[in-house]
Amino acid sequence: VEFRNIGFSYNGTPVLSGISFTVEPGSTAAVVGRTGSGKTTLLRLVNRIFDPTAGEVLIDGTNARDWNLESLRGQIAGIEQDVFLFSRTIRENIAFGRPEASAGEIERAARAAQAHDFIASLPDGYETVIGERGVTLSGGQKQRLAIARAFLSDPRILILDDSTSAIDSRTEDEIQQAMRAVSRDRTTFIITHRLSQIRWADVILVLAKGRLIDMGKHDELLSRCEDYRRIFEGL
Repeated sequence: VEFRNIGFSYNGTPVLSGISFTVEPGSTAAVVGRTGSGKTTLLRLVNRIFDPTAGEVLIDGTNARDWNLESLRGQIAGIEQDVFLFSRTIRENIAFGRPEASAGEIERAARAAQAHDFIASLPDGYETVIGERGVTLSGGQKQRLAIARAFLSDPRILILDDSTSAIDSRTEDEIQQAMRAVSRDRTTFIITHRLSQIRWADVILVLAKGRLIDMGKHDELLSRCEDYRRIFEGL
């Protein structure tokens, strides 16, 4: 995925300006910056929730605008803090996007996402009907179902937007394992405040006021980037 001199304005207000970088296939990029720095907006350009007002996003060397939208989004999965779940069975929620998946495939995805054990403990297992937007589940359980859904859809590009911010440390450890597994061999973008996730990224992108001010590994950025040190010290 390549960003070339990206600019984006919303209602005439510049949100992103002059951003250029490349994330190699199969690698993980962490995007960090203070609230309002443009992190989420930047990643919403990948699956074309927004289109840049300047520059271009290239996926496999092709401008994202030239992709068939359905085909493009079929290769991208996103996991956000506010996981969207339907008032249907757990099986149907995991299989959203791949309704033809077999029971075995769904269970394998749930196991990979560290979700199988809690699902098996429910009265009806995978046939348990969850409440609207998953109200009967904890935050960590919702997250694991979202990761299982991503495993099952097997996307080429994965976008994780601050998806472990509201859970306890033990659940986070389990979800971290699941996220590492689901991000293996696919291009992954992470927006997070968790240092453990930032550290294992292949590259860290530092945003400030809509601009990319530095990029590199954790130790490199600590030694040379004052904004990164401030973010790091504030976590």
